[in-house]
Amino acid sequence: MKQIVYGSLALGLFAGAVGQGRTDYAFSTIDYPGALLTFADGINASGQVVGTYLGTDSRRHGFLLSGGTYTSFDVPGAFLFTDPYAINNAGQIVGRYNVSLTADNGFLRNGDTYTTLTVPGAMYTEAHGINDTAQICGFAATNFSSPRHGFLFSNGIYTSFDVPNSAETLAFGINNAGHIVGSYFDPVTEKSHGFLRNGDNYVTLDLPGSALTAAIGINNSERIVGLYDTGVGSHGFMLQGDTFSTLDPPGSTFTEPYGINDSNQIVGFYIDATGTHGFLATPTPEPCSSVLLALGVACLLGCTWRRRRASATA
Repeated sequence: MKQIVYGSLALGLFAGAVGQGRTDYAFSTIDYPGALLTFADGINASGQVVGTYLGTDSRRHGFLLSGGTYTSFDVPGAFLFTDPYAINNAGQIVGRYNVSLTADNGFLRNGDTYTTLTVPGAMYTEAHGINDTAQICGFAATNFSSPRHGFLFSNGIYTSFDVPNSAETLAFGINNAGHIVGSYFDPVTEKSHGFLRNGDNYVTLDLPGSALTAAIGINNSERIVGLYDTGVGSHGFMLQGDTFSTLDPPGSTFTEPYGINDSNQIVGFYIDATGTHGFLATPTPEPCSSVLLALGVACLLGCTWRRRRASATA
């Protein structure tokens, strides 16, 4: 499984009335050539995708998929893995890598230049989201067994934050407005919930009937993607306002959407009978829209034909 470690999290449910909508998607599988496993994590407006693959060397490597071409990369000095999680419209990439068995750092990749991201005092830092002004969110801990706390890195300053009364806060995605999505653990109910952070204001995100909800990606239209677990299976979701759509590639037994761009293209990974694969989900026109368009074209052609016939017989 991918190393997004939820620890004791049992990611929770949506506060308020949420309705289920319908959005149709065309799914494409993303498999790094020759890889044992592939995870797709981030996508920008140009359709560039970043993710991780497990190579035959038993190490995890980062990749960039651009224009149909895969490019593998590793943070210099990475010990066992390089995990990219997000890419912005300038092509800047964030993620994490390990420098030893006891320390993980975040990273920012800008072209061929790598910058280490480490929250002061932390031995464990993951950078998960980046927006177009290079604000970065993620989470960190003093060591691998201590609670994790969210952070925002902006203009060279780290600001730690936690959802009020939570025992642990994980920040995953950030949009250009600085709105952050993630998950938090409630020690009283021993459940976890998704959240949306706007400044110092937090909104809990729980999907109906779910025992687990994680909000992971957010775009500039405030559409949110993530996963939820009903107790009998884990599914992806896309949330817009108070309406959600289930998002599962055909044949999948586990789905985790991770990133969404402003064209509402979604990337993530899924598990099926053949293994673990990345995916790209692209919205398709609603059937009614296609029918109306076809009727409109037919009507226009009919009117044109009648005008031409009338002119010919005049």
